[in-house]
Amino acid sequence: MDAFRKLTTTVAAAAVLAMAVAVGPVAAVEEEPAPAPTAEDEGGRIVLVDEPRDIFALLLFGGLLAAGGVGLANARRQLKGERPQATGEFRWR
Repeated sequence: MDAFRKLTTTVAAAAVLAMAVAVGPVAAVEEEPAPAPTAEDEGGRIVLVDEPRDIFALLLFGGLLAAGGVGLANARRQLKGERPQATGEFRWR
């Protein structure tokens, strides 16, 4: 088997597995879910979060994404050798 065929087979198997995992819980629901509130029900405002706990979770998630972005930018600068002390090569320490 060549590398392209192995890669295609692996990606296809992962896609089938992901679809099976995603569809499983949806197929298990027996009753019809309640309709989502519309803008007319809430006086024209769309409610994003209901509890302070959800707001805190969103803030933590945003902080995690921001820290990841800063880390990726730092890693890119380090590996490209844009810092005076960086050569761009990997060294074990």
